[in-house]
Parts: sequence; C-alpha cells; structure tokens
Amino acid sequence: MAKEGTDTAGVSGNGGQSGGGGRSNRTDGSFQQKNIFASLLILSAICCFIECNDVITSKGDPPSLSAKNTVMAVFSPMVKSPGPCKFLSGTRKQNHQCRRDIGLPEAIKEARRLAVTHCEEQFRYDRWNCSIETRGKRNIFKKVYRETAFVHALTAAAITHAVARACAEGKMTKCQCASERKPDPARLAFRWGGCSDNLKHGKRVARNFLELQPKNGDPVAEMLRHDSEVGISAITSAMTDRCKCHGVSGSCSMKTCWRRLGDFNTTAALLRTKYHLAIRKIPVNNKTSRRSAPRDFRPRETVYDQLYYFETSPTFCSVTRGRRCLHPDNCATLCCGRGYTTKVIKTLEKCRCRFTNGRCCQVVCDYCEKYEDRYYCK
Repeated sequence: MAKEGTDTAGVSGNGGQSGGGGRSNRTDGSFQQKNIFASLLILSAICCFIECNDVITSKGDPPSLSAKNTVMAVFSPMVKSPGPCKFLSGTRKQNHQCRRDIGLPEAIKEARRLAVTHCEEQFRYDRWNCSIETRGKRNIFKKVYRETAFVHALTAAAITHAVARACAEGKMTKCQCASERKPDPARLAFRWGGCSDNLKHGKRVARNFLELQPKNGDPVAEMLRHDSEVGISAITSAMTDRCKCHGVSGSCSMKTCWRRLGDFNTTAALLRTKYHLAIRKIPVNNKTSRRSAPRDFRPRETVYDQLYYFETSPTFCSVTRGRRCLHPDNCATLCCGRGYTTKVIKTLEKCRCRFTNGRCCQVVCDYCEKYEDRYYCK
C-alpha cells in the first residue's frame, strides 16, 4: 500500500509538472505574440513619422529657403546626395516629391545641366559668368542682386523645360504627352498627333518643387517668387508647333502637328535680355520712411515679364583672374584694369580641299597651321 501510494504520488507529481509546463508554454507564446504586435506598432509609427516628416518643413525656416537652397545647389559643384533627389540635398517636401514621382530626380539633374551650361554660354565674356561667389565667402544669395534674380528665373525655367520634355519622352510615371486643345475644324489644315511636351505638368512641378506660393509679409521671398515666375513665363513663350508631312512624293497633302518646346538656349537668351533690363526696387523696411520707399515692390500688372532686384550688383572683379576675354576692348572691362596676357595658340585645320583626280565625290584636303591670339586676364 505504501508502495502504491508512493507510485501514485509520483504519477501525480509528474502530472503536475506536465500541467505547469503547458501553462508556461502558453504564457511564452502569448508573450511572443505581444512582442511581435508591439514591434509592428513601433515599425508603423516609424514609417508614419518618416512620411510625415517628408511633407512638413522645418520649423523656423524662412519661406524662401527651399528656392534659395535649390538654386544654390544647381550652381554649385555637383555632389551626389544620399537622399531620394540624388543630385540635390532637398528639403523634406522635395525629398518626398522625388521619392513619390519616379523620374523626377533625373529631370532635376537635366534641369541643372541646362541652367549651368546655357548660363555660362550667355555670360562667357562678362565679368559675372554665373559664379555664385562675389568675394571671399560671400555669394550672390546674401542679398537679392540682379544676378540673383536671373539665376532664380533660369532655374525655374530649366525645371519646367526638363519635366515637360521628360513627360513627352515617357521618362516620368505621373505624366504623359500633353493633351492639346484641337483647333477649330473650319481652320484645320492638319491633324494633331505625335506627342506634345507637357508644359502644364512642367509648370506644376516647378512651382511645387520650388514652393512658389505667395508669401505675404516677406518681400525677399515674394520677389524671388516673382522672378521665378518670369522664368516659367519665358518657357511658355518658347512653345511652337512642329509638323510632319504625309503624302505621295512629299506632296504634304496631310500634316501631323504637335506642340514642342524650342531649344533652351532661346529661353536663356531671352532671360539674359530681361537681366539687362531688370528694375531695382527698394524693399519695405520699418526703418525706411514712407516717402522714400514704396508700399510694395510688386508690379501692378499681372504679367510676369520683368525681373526685379533689391541691391546694386558687386563688381565681380575678384573672380575674373585667369578668365579668357574676347578681344582687347573686352579685356579692358573684364579684367577690371589689371591688364591681360596674350598667348599664341597653334592649331591645325583642313585647307586646300579638292576632288581626287578631278573626279566627283572623293575629296582630299591638306592640313594647314593656324595661329590665333588668345587673351587672359591677369
């Protein structure tokens, strides 16, 4: 009996251990589920925080910071950024746009190339050749100079142009060819076809990316917004019709036409003319008397046709050393009176071209030496 009692007690003890182990396993499984659920909640919160930060700008940033930083990045040496905009260290809102709109980073890169290349081409033999430096660590963005107005207009125009063209070429996912309004059938001597540049979407992206919303109370931001709109307006005027003829033996009995942006050099040349015709305005300041300062710098007309700036431009003499000038008269201005050096450059070019043995279609040429004087600022 004692043995049986002992055995029974042993069995009962084992059963108790088995029941305790079952409760422990259930407890561990419940704890693991709670850990997984908590981890998912934390991960969701982190993702939400990141997405929310993409559309919220930093507190304390001035309204004109996005456009200013973007234009500075465009005209600074290109460094690849780890952010979604790739070649631009953008704001949270800009990074959100680059992440959401596939193809936009490459369009921004192309806009950068257009702006810098054509700006340098337009001002090749001027004191200011699109360098953002003025003297030492100062740059053209410390104040609103004539040059500041120009680069803002040119950058806005370049972004509009690059995005509109990328839409037509199928390089962006959120846009496609523009749906142009068809002309009156009574006057229609052709049919619309092809793929028009999406200028409307280009304008929308440029305004959103540069945050070109009206900013009441900030005269600097409002002026830069106006100058950027001048650049977008210049792009609009460059839109032309392109047509392709159809018919037997080139008779052009039918034409297919579409809308396309002109060469960006035309827009850059137009903005250079506006740069020379830019008007200086006096900013509103509490310390300035009402008699000497206008109430508002903004023009009365609604057409964005005139560039405006606040401050007289510096001389830019400190950044012209070593620059090439066109001829001695140009050197007198470009070199700021420091003088220039002349270098004789020898080049080879084809000359005395002729048909071989007097027969058609086979041409042979000699190579002649050519000497050219080139001038460089001291």
